Amino acid sequence: MNTYLHHQPLPDVVYHYCSVETFFHIISNHTLRLSDIEKSNDFMEKKWTIQQCLQHIRNNINNPDYPCSKQPKLAASLLQEMERQFHHYNTMILAACFSSKRDLLSQWRGYGENGYGVCIGVSSGTEFLPAFRRAERYLGLKGSEQALPDGLVFHSVQYTTKEIEAICMQLFCIYMRWLPLRTSLEKAAAQLIRILYPALPFFKSHAFSEEAEWRCVYYPELPAPPYETQTFDEAHFQQLLNRQNREQSLDRFLLFPLDYRLRQNNLVPYRDLAFDSCKGSFIRSVTIGPKCPLDRETVKVFLERYRIPIDLKDIHLSDVSYR
Repeated sequence: MNTYLHHQPLPDVVYHYCSVETFFHIISNHTLRLSDIEKSNDFMEKKWTIQQCLQHIRNNINNPDYPCSKQPKLAASLLQEMERQFHHYNTMILAACFSSKRDLLSQWRGYGENGYGVCIGVSSGTEFLPAFRRAERYLGLKGSEQALPDGLVFHSVQYTTKEIEAICMQLFCIYMRWLPLRTSLEKAAAQLIRILYPALPFFKSHAFSEEAEWRCVYYPELPAPPYETQTFDEAHFQQLLNRQNREQSLDRFLLFPLDYRLRQNNLVPYRDLAFDSCKGSFIRSVTIGPKCPLDRETVKVFLERYRIPIDLKDIHLSDVSYR
């Protein structure tokens, strides 16, 4: 079976573009924020990949190269059930976003407060290594799983859906063959969605490819909406929610309890990831945006104040000429 993702080597450093205010909170609190990607700038997060997969199945449902073409009515019913369930399936996915490129104009515009922000280089080659290996395991590079990953997952974003479309089609045909004997239409569709769901945050439209994005992702274990009154298990939901409201050790990080912030009249869920145990080596560089008033010396003293030693040569001024 094909893999979800192109294998890419883990970079030594990845870069987080942000405002000066966010930079202040990251350094002073020693935390990165994993926020709900559904509330990000890209309103098609997750939805775009789902649409691509479903459209690929729809386009090939009568293709003689696939066994589903021999039972077109059953295949159409399974596809319809997947569409129905995907429409409601909206389990929270939290992520912190990075780029493999430092001092990139599109990143300054989109995430670095239009050039007034900063770009923080973090040590991905060591600190995110366990999460990268977890990504290889859960996203198909070293075998597939059928449950949400338990822990952080770190991988590059893909700007083509060729791999996930191919594996989605293969899984669709496998589960369709099982329908008459092993499972119901509803259960088959639910299992397909469950397998595909962890891969969704790692695919975006080619229009975003210049960002060269990497993501650190966490999947809170919570029931997917809708919460139907007749079937909703309130006690089980409370049990799962209690886990999200406790601190949790993940690799060399500490994950703080689930919390919320306000953004454009909306509630945005997040969990902060503390890098206290690796703070001496986690922050590798800082690049001051092309319109940012900060100076290198102030940034160095600020980092030292919060016990993050860094050489002045690793504090850069942007080379981008941007007004």
